[in-house]
Amino acid sequence: MDIFILLLISSFVYFIPKTDVDYLSNRSTKSLKGILALLIIFHHVSQKITTGEVFSNFSYMGRYIVALFFFLSGYGLFFQYSINATYMKNFLRKRLTRIFIPFFVFILIYVFYRATLGEVINLDFFLSFLREHNNIIYNGWFINNIIVLYIIFYVSFVKKDSKLAVFKVVVLTLIYIFWEVYQDHGDWEYVSTMSFLLGIFWMKKREIVDRLIEKNYFIYLISFSILMYIFQNYEVILKEIDVTNTYVYYGIVGNLRTMVFVVYFLLLINRLNFSNKYLDFLGGISFEIYMIHGLVMHYFGKFFVSSELNDVIYTIVVLLVSIFSAYYINKVIVFLEKNLMKAV
Repeated sequence: MDIFILLLISSFVYFIPKTDVDYLSNRSTKSLKGILALLIIFHHVSQKITTGEVFSNFSYMGRYIVALFFFLSGYGLFFQYSINATYMKNFLRKRLTRIFIPFFVFILIYVFYRATLGEVINLDFFLSFLREHNNIIYNGWFINNIIVLYIIFYVSFVKKDSKLAVFKVVVLTLIYIFWEVYQDHGDWEYVSTMSFLLGIFWMKKREIVDRLIEKNYFIYLISFSILMYIFQNYEVILKEIDVTNTYVYYGIVGNLRTMVFVVYFLLLINRLNFSNKYLDFLGGISFEIYMIHGLVMHYFGKFFVSSELNDVIYTIVVLLVSIFSAYYINKVIVFLEKNLMKAV
């Protein structure tokens, strides 16, 4: 990303009058999730098609998009923890149930789909995902990580007002990241994970952070524009100084890059109000869009040979079918949650 483009964007945003809307309110974050849901589709589509510079611009954005999801998860968890004295009571059971209900719905959908492809659905089929640290859901590794982070949050904060809570959540998250490096997982699975910690700390120190931003907004905006450019090129810089250790290369510096992006993005939206009914709608089904779009891409990818025209049509079809499918799957999930959560 060109430094002049970053500075131009930052200057443009700086001169926009600040809105009265809280950039991390429920309404704002819901709309933000709607935007992220669309961007994650564009990111994965960009990996499947071969024409046009417009599509290629999304190829490196996946880590940033997931970092924002992790940030919002950490922020939301600590926000609820801060305002609700009984939040940690039955935390794992309630939180994981809200993950597992849609997860099992999608497992059934993917089992049916993959059976139609001729895959043999047996015990070894499911065990293979554990052995290979994979997921039956296309691009579903995110679910594995969020479950682990929920458990880390619970272990760290289960004792209310524990002085070691913050220390534990940091250490356990770092251990998880380095374990993934040690297991030789794809770097995309852990280069965004520290943003979960950033979300927790942002919420914990929200008043201080907002005062600093308000007081020195222009300085922070320009500084993080420059940092964005530097970290976007960190791989070149580290190779130049002969730093190739994976724990440092991806585990630490890779996570610093995504956290710099998250802060830069938050600085931008601090002045903007992009909430509207369309993004609210997409935000309400963002999890379902994330889970189903891989299947939609896989299915329609069999019918479109990459070309300038087909790539556009393919993208539009994937977007529309993913949103349509996610909407009705969400209806099923909400129905199940209303009935099953009563028993939890």
